Amino acid sequence: MHTLAKRVHNITPRDVRLTFEDGSTVVLEMQSAEFFQESFQAEGVGDDGRTYRLVTDGEDDPLVAGRETDDGWETAGVVADVERVEEP
Repeated sequence: MHTLAKRVHNITPRDVRLTFEDGSTVVLEMQSAEFFQESFQAEGVGDDGRTYRLVTDGEDDPLVAGRETDDGWETAGVVADVERVEEP
């Protein structure tokens, strides 16, 4: 099981902060997170109001995030870290 995907799954439905390999971050209000054997899919709404999808095919594959645009989907980045957003 992919470590970062498992962390997202365990935090959901609470908000998560994703850090991408380029150092950028986004906070997601999680809507769903599901494993299908080794594959993982999750969806949440970013602090920018856009929908994000997270996918991985297993432990050896990266956890990749895509974000919805007016023209479809674009790659947001490869997830390097996942944290639970602390409540104020």
